[in-house]
Amino acid sequence: LEGIDGLKQHISDRDNFPPGQTVYLINSVGKDLLDRPVPQRVLGRSQRIWSSISDPRRSRRDSDRTARWIRESLLVTDDGEMLLAMPGPAPPERFGFLLGGSARWAVLGLAAAISLVSFWLLSRSLTRPVARISETASRLAAGDMTSRVGESAYTGDEIGQLAEQFDRMADELDQQSKTRLEMFRNIAHELRAPLTRLQIASELLQRKPDSAEQQIERIQYEIERVEGLATQVLNLARAEKIADTDETTSLNEVVHQIIDDAKFEAGARNVLIQYSNPAEDIVIKGSPVVIASAIENVVRNAIQIAPTGTEVAVSIARGTSGSVTVSDEGPGVPSDLLDKIFEPFYRIDTNRAGAGIGLAISKRVLQQLRGDLAAVNRPDGGLQITMRFPLAVAGG
Repeated sequence: LEGIDGLKQHISDRDNFPPGQTVYLINSVGKDLLDRPVPQRVLGRSQRIWSSISDPRRSRRDSDRTARWIRESLLVTDDGEMLLAMPGPAPPERFGFLLGGSARWAVLGLAAAISLVSFWLLSRSLTRPVARISETASRLAAGDMTSRVGESAYTGDEIGQLAEQFDRMADELDQQSKTRLEMFRNIAHELRAPLTRLQIASELLQRKPDSAEQQIERIQYEIERVEGLATQVLNLARAEKIADTDETTSLNEVVHQIIDDAKFEAGARNVLIQYSNPAEDIVIKGSPVVIASAIENVVRNAIQIAPTGTEVAVSIARGTSGSVTVSDEGPGVPSDLLDKIFEPFYRIDTNRAGAGIGLAISKRVLQQLRGDLAAVNRPDGGLQITMRFPLAVAGG
């Protein structure tokens, strides 16, 4: 061994001693050189040896065994410090109970069991929400539109966020399904009346040939109504998805053309159109044909509900968007129904002509163009609808 450091290293290695045994290097004040706790029995024996060494008179009285202990245990370091090398039981190591064979296997088995349970719980916490999403998707595909993953799966992590987004998607699908079902019912209802009148006219034509001219006019009129309804339904379907385009449109030109066309219908109903056109040209995003369909439906709706001898005011303006405002002097709309007038086939006055699709088309077009549309009742009476279209980017 090389000096005191080599001695420390040798003693620190438990493999150099029988199991459970070691050697303590104890100085004159009872401290182990490696700062290990010294067993009381070993400490007492070392104190007797130190007493014999420090008291020559006692040393002569000590037994031969004590003298032998002194000879065998006394060490002197290079710097002159005296130490006693005292054998004794090794201090217990931290987690030393794991060193025993049976205990070690028991602990390893327990650790393995805990690991397996932890892994099972972790995998279950990860796979259960995914399984619920999969099960919900299967039920939705089978037609159960009320099926949801549920708030208990909204854990806040990525899978929980996926579950929450899935339920939002399911809500939208459910609403779309209900809207389409209601639309089909309305289409069937709108078709039933003209088809019934067509049937009656054809029967009268057979029974009363002398009224043929009158019945043929009725048949032609009802056919035109059915054709008009089919056209409106197709326009509504097209408005559900408008292809992205780089086209831009002069809002002034589109509205000016619509006003010119609408004056004929307004004149027939004795309704005056007032148009406010700014000098500034307002350029907005979108196809002129699509934009014109949205604006024209709102203008024609105002003309149809305006009382005879009143005015319909149309104005355009530029702000953060290009806006078109259409106001009439009609009866207005109950406040709780202002949003419903943009639903397909919704009509406040069921006796008025039309299928109630025009404003729904306008709303769909504005949504697809990323604009907005809103209706309010005017303080002095009548309805005011404002459409806002995104402005075209300068130089774009």
